[in-house]
Amino acid sequence: MKKRREAQSSALSFMDCICCGFGAVLLLFILTAKKQITMSDVEASQSAEALITLQVAIEEAEAKQKALDKDISALDPQPDTNATSVAQLAAEQERLAKAIEEQAEALASLKTETTPTEQPAALDRPSADQSYLSGLQLRAPRAVILLENSGSMLGENAKSAIAVIQAGTGQKSEKWIRAKAAVRAVLAAIPKGTLVAIYQMNETATPLSGNQSAPYIDPYNNAALLSFLERLDKLEAKGGANLSNALQQIGQLKERPSSLLLIGDGLPTAPAPSNSLLSEADRVRLFNNAMATRPNYPFNAILFPFEGDPSAAGLFWQLSGRTNGITLIPDNDWPSL
Repeated sequence: MKKRREAQSSALSFMDCICCGFGAVLLLFILTAKKQITMSDVEASQSAEALITLQVAIEEAEAKQKALDKDISALDPQPDTNATSVAQLAAEQERLAKAIEEQAEALASLKTETTPTEQPAALDRPSADQSYLSGLQLRAPRAVILLENSGSMLGENAKSAIAVIQAGTGQKSEKWIRAKAAVRAVLAAIPKGTLVAIYQMNETATPLSGNQSAPYIDPYNNAALLSFLERLDKLEAKGGANLSNALQQIGQLKERPSSLLLIGDGLPTAPAPSNSLLSEADRVRLFNNAMATRPNYPFNAILFPFEGDPSAAGLFWQLSGRTNGITLIPDNDWPSL
């Protein structure tokens, strides 16, 4: 008869499993604790370094504060000296403020006194009789005005002109006053941006504006315009009219004109032969000699009346037409005085 196998207990196997599980848990705990300790060490090390850095920054800030306090102390003046300096500065400031106030009052007074004088010279408006001037071809950027101031500009014929010269009343001649007024009217109508050179023309030609080397001015510049108007008022009419010499001088300008206006009363009368009277043929010859300069800009003319010169208007009309200019013969009431 076979022997019965004895029953084996499973308790040992269960205990083995429990022990193994406990050992695994214990091992996991040990590993986790070690990792936490390592991380704590790193964080502690970082915190220590941050603390050292913060302490160094605090020490540097304190050192800078002490150095700043020392500099401020060195700049701080003595109480008595400071009080004296402040008082001196206050007195100086008050003196300067008073001086500035006095200068401002003087400047305002000066402006008030000069305003009435400068206002008429501004000419920043078209003249009331601009209809006469609308056709003038005074082209930018540079225009030349030739004002004839020969003896014939004192009368409407040779007899009346000679009488005025002998009487010494040339500045009161109505024709001469009208010629000067025509210059002012033209300047008033010239558009901004155009420079102008004004020449007087008798036996010689010299600039009334600017100077010999720089005759162009801005007619809207009050200072330059007032200087010209003063010369214009003092200008006298005498002698002959040498148009050829005037055009030669204008042709020699460094800055050539882009247009020209002659304000006169007829054909040129100079240079005249000695001890003889000029005939109309002589004056025509002088005109043709002047045209030998061949002006290559618009040539405009305003002709006041003068008896005994019938060919003047036709010759100037031809010259103006050839150069794209215009010749005007104004009425007796232009310009208004």
